[in-house]
Amino acid sequence: MLATTIETLHSMPNDSASRPWCVIGAGPSGLTALKNLLAAGIEAECLEREDDLGGNWYFGSPASSVFASTRLISSKSMTAYTDFPMPREWPAYPHHQQCLDYLRSYARHFNLLSQIRPRMAVQRIERMEPADAAAPDTRSAIQPQAGQGWVVSVLGHAPKHYAGVVIATGHNHQPLFPTIPGTFSGSLLHACNYKSPTQPLDVAGKRVLVIGGGNSACDIAVDLAGHASQTVLSTRRGYFIVPRFLSGRPSDLRAERMLTLGFPLWLRRLVSLRAIDRTIGLPHRHGLQKPDHKLWETHPVVNGQLYNHFRAGSITTAGDVALFDSSDVLFCDGRRERFDLVIYATGYQVSLPLIAPHHLCATAEKTCPRLFLNLLHPTQDDIAVVGLIQPDSGQWGLTDLQSQIVARMAVAAKRAPLASAWLYRQRQRDAAMPAIAYLDSPRHRLEVEHFSYRKKLTRLIGGLDTRIRNA
Repeated sequence: MLATTIETLHSMPNDSASRPWCVIGAGPSGLTALKNLLAAGIEAECLEREDDLGGNWYFGSPASSVFASTRLISSKSMTAYTDFPMPREWPAYPHHQQCLDYLRSYARHFNLLSQIRPRMAVQRIERMEPADAAAPDTRSAIQPQAGQGWVVSVLGHAPKHYAGVVIATGHNHQPLFPTIPGTFSGSLLHACNYKSPTQPLDVAGKRVLVIGGGNSACDIAVDLAGHASQTVLSTRRGYFIVPRFLSGRPSDLRAERMLTLGFPLWLRRLVSLRAIDRTIGLPHRHGLQKPDHKLWETHPVVNGQLYNHFRAGSITTAGDVALFDSSDVLFCDGRRERFDLVIYATGYQVSLPLIAPHHLCATAEKTCPRLFLNLLHPTQDDIAVVGLIQPDSGQWGLTDLQSQIVARMAVAAKRAPLASAWLYRQRQRDAAMPAIAYLDSPRHRLEVEHFSYRKKLTRLIGGLDTRIRNA
């Protein structure tokens, strides 16, 4: 029945330009994508799988991987959307419930709720092929391609034809597990399923190993300390830990000040390392492994409590895991310990399973999309992926700027061909060298330095605005 309906859609006359855009996902990225499309006069609707908006911040829903004590690791000033600040009375690092309240307030303020369709589980996104698929493509190879639009299939509903699609489903769907030889007889859990020291498993009296060196691993280890009988944090390398506050202000605002003043990278590192050392100390002060990289060459780990637990002995550290042997874990340094529970805080495999990889310049083997600024297809003007980044600071303001570009791209495709052609030329340029050389690791596949990335987005918005006005 579904295949027959799609065939019927393909046989219908194509009037893609008059159709609405589809935003998939009503999390932080999807909300701002919907808002900016509507603000630009582009008809759009948002399809959300869950029964309410919020995405990852809708705690307790299947879409959420946050746990009960989760707070932002970037300050509210660096996280908020560009035109909707978080309340002044809120703490510098809001709790996940406040984040959800903020997203709901944003949707109400910009009248988005009527365009959000909950309980719409998208199954597939397919390119709408022309009625005569054998007809030669006469479009210039140096011009953007608007395409025929997209067919979006939703569970329990007939497929629908849209002029364009914004994928805003996030990229933390498929947990990534390291390959560790042997068999572990205790309980295994990925960080995305951890909720609290009692959910989904009660850790009281248990020996727990947390594998990973990122923010989730450190936050979970701190969360477990004092509940588990033993908490061990296993990391492959040493990492710099950044406190939430430096001299009374959020640490990311301190760093932003130096970026705004144009401090060179070496000077920013020097000033920041001294400030971190004065506040909580560098790793070697706590007897920890010295990082094998410079500050900011890995995604920042922001935690003000971890070192206190190290000093108190409620969290201990270990190197990389070499082998599982029943209830024992053998580490690469030869150490062997028994554990009841292992929690993998090892990240996610980047994939967008709703769409064939080739539509996003990826392959079945290399599923990470290859897009301009991790946002736009190099030639197509009717598809974008918003939020496919991991910035070293707050994300929602950046996804707001991404969405402003997508909205202008949609407007240009309809009525400003010169603006559309200009944007196409920008996408064909060789990517500039990144502002910071991140470690070659799956963890940094989507990493962007927020300040330089924001400047690129802002420049594109300005260029499109000028050419759309002239049109």
